[in-house]
Amino acid sequence: MHRAPRYSVIHADIVEQISSGALGPGTRLPSEQDLAKRYGVSRMTVRQALDLLASEEVIVRKHGSGTFVREHSRQGRHLDRLRSFAAELADADVVVDAEIVRFELVEAPDDVAEALALEPGDPVHRLTRVRRVDGIPAALQDAWVPSYVAPSLSREPLVDGSLYRTLAERHGVRLRWADQSMTAELLGEAEAALLRVEPGGAVLRGMRTTYSDADEPVEFTHGWTLPSFPLLLRIDAE
Repeated sequence: MHRAPRYSVIHADIVEQISSGALGPGTRLPSEQDLAKRYGVSRMTVRQALDLLASEEVIVRKHGSGTFVREHSRQGRHLDRLRSFAAELADADVVVDAEIVRFELVEAPDDVAEALALEPGDPVHRLTRVRRVDGIPAALQDAWVPSYVAPSLSREPLVDGSLYRTLAERHGVRLRWADQSMTAELLGEAEAALLRVEPGGAVLRGMRTTYSDADEPVEFTHGWTLPSFPLLLRIDAE
């Protein structure tokens, strides 16, 4: 486990919006001032997130015009570092989208309750999404949010396909930091069915707990990424 700085949460949210298609190639991002107001942080924190996105070649800054999602793919890849699923694909000639499998209010299972500091059976919103590349399932994400954090969450559409933006803009939740771990494991039957592959294959699994500025856990996510696609390594969360 590691504790991520606040700019990483902003980075992850922008990556999620690109992954979901809410921010398409060539889309202009809000100004640093607007982003700082949206996330409840300083402009310096926003700049750190944008600097990271720029270094990953996910966005491009145009002097006098603003900051934009990169439009064209570049030749070659940097293989000396792990990159996020969406960041790796944002500048490629592919279509990336997300399919919502379920979005409902359920009782928290034991592991989710422990991660979110709840009692087993407490109400939580469960959001399950399949990330697709050119229509082919590439990654599966299962997110859980306590009901008390956002009572109406599963009864409303996401803001531009982004869970984090929905929490921030509709429910006043300020996300501050996250813990994430990554492991390799064999794919179970339920997950394999959603990804449309045979069970038992190797996948990269991530588990992340995201905290508010009050240091309260407000989201817990499981993620599974197929090895034929770039790694889903995010303090996301498409």
